[in-house]
Amino acid sequence: MESWIKVIHLTSRVLEAAPLLLFLFLFVTGLSTPAKFKLLYFYVSIEAFLYVVKIFSRYIFHNDIYVYHISTFVSVVLLLKIYYKLFYAIDILKCISVALWIFIIVSILDASLFNGFFTNLNIYAQAFGGVILVGVAILHIVQLSWDNFALMKQPEFFFSAAILFYFSCAIVTYVSSNIVYNSGYDTVTIIKLDRIISAPDAVLYAVHMGLLAWMFSFFPSSVNPLRALPRWLHYSRWHARPYKVLWQPLNLHQSTVAN
Repeated sequence: MESWIKVIHLTSRVLEAAPLLLFLFLFVTGLSTPAKFKLLYFYVSIEAFLYVVKIFSRYIFHNDIYVYHISTFVSVVLLLKIYYKLFYAIDILKCISVALWIFIIVSILDASLFNGFFTNLNIYAQAFGGVILVGVAILHIVQLSWDNFALMKQPEFFFSAAILFYFSCAIVTYVSSNIVYNSGYDTVTIIKLDRIISAPDAVLYAVHMGLLAWMFSFFPSSVNPLRALPRWLHYSRWHARPYKVLWQPLNLHQSTVAN
């Protein structure tokens, strides 16, 4: 059992690097995205940066709680801003604006009074923000289904699918983790339970980034990813080292033909 928990923990740590891979993909290809999805660049970039900060905090400060507070706040605000550009119903836009301001207030209270910026996970902000995003994503898919039946050909569909896949699970993960940390278990048991609970979250987070990458694949790129490698790393620059006989270069191909 102990070995399986270690494997699960290691797998989760690897899957957490998903935003870094997506960021490198966007940086290398130079995609040309519509204006309504420009904020996704900031979302992916900040998530990749926070991944590095999280690794640094775990090994230096042994505390990465504050990263979850920042990540939740940035994710919900930016994603709701994107959804504000995808809807055309005035009533829905008003609801998104009101929900966004309520979320900001809840996040501030969660980080300052309820759980603490460096103490506990932001369960209230994550739960409230997740419910908002899941609800808005469902409404957006319904809007797309009314406008166009070919959902699999719509990049907006993969965007909302990415939101549904991750944030619907993140709500359960955050609530379960908070219950475990406040149930009075010993430290070893808490660590084991936390690793088991967070494993599905890490998998769906990688799926979340994968669906966003699928969405970005619909947009034209200025550089072919296979041609975007540095010249020193590109396979076409790799040549066999010449053989020398008595310090004179020997062409093996010509020697073979002559024989």
